[in-house]
Amino acid sequence: MQNIKDLTIAEIVAKDFRTSDVFRKHQIDFCCGGKISLLDAKQQYGIEPETLFNEITEVLNSSASTAHAYNDWELDFLADFIERTHHQFVRKEIPVLEAYLSKIADVHGDNHPELHEVKSLFHASANALLDHLEEEENLLFPKIRLLVKAGKPENGVKPEQLDQTIIKLVGEHETEGDRFKEIAKLTAQYSIPEDACNTYMVAISKLDAFEKDLHQHIHLENNILFPKAIALESLILP
Repeated sequence: MQNIKDLTIAEIVAKDFRTSDVFRKHQIDFCCGGKISLLDAKQQYGIEPETLFNEITEVLNSSASTAHAYNDWELDFLADFIERTHHQFVRKEIPVLEAYLSKIADVHGDNHPELHEVKSLFHASANALLDHLEEEENLLFPKIRLLVKAGKPENGVKPEQLDQTIIKLVGEHETEGDRFKEIAKLTAQYSIPEDACNTYMVAISKLDAFEKDLHQHIHLENNILFPKAIALESLILP
């Protein structure tokens, strides 16, 4: 990897997703807010750049994992992966989480009134995300696949422009990122209180997993798929 200190956080994670654990540990937004340097992170999050640099270096020097090399994938393949992995996860987990959050808000809401707001925030996010996935699958991803075909001269395909659609979708990512920051804050970063029952523990654990998946999902789109699609588009369209 080129000099880490010259890269943005988004670029660091795009080159090796294992480094995302460093930024999660320090509660640094690498998906929607990743267009900053390690030095900028000190001003925004109060974390010394040298601390981040050393931890990132340790991750990079550790044994290679089986993590996917997302940054090397063809764009149509990456779009397929996002749709079949992250989109399916969102659709599968939303009804389960809504049921869990509704139940624990009813049972534990008197002692933990924040659960009512968590339930409301997740419900709003769920509705927005389901619409968002439909737009990506029915509008943007087909255009990206067409763009990849257009990049091969023998196909003679001319795609539609993507920039306005991508700007809209990135804005929606930021909205959901902010919503989950509030959920994390309300749950004390997904902590389990002493009086939690098994359902409560499962609900919070699943909510934490949902946010982690959403971060990876948004990162793959904001920091790899979308900018590369725009770059490819600029080479093809006049």
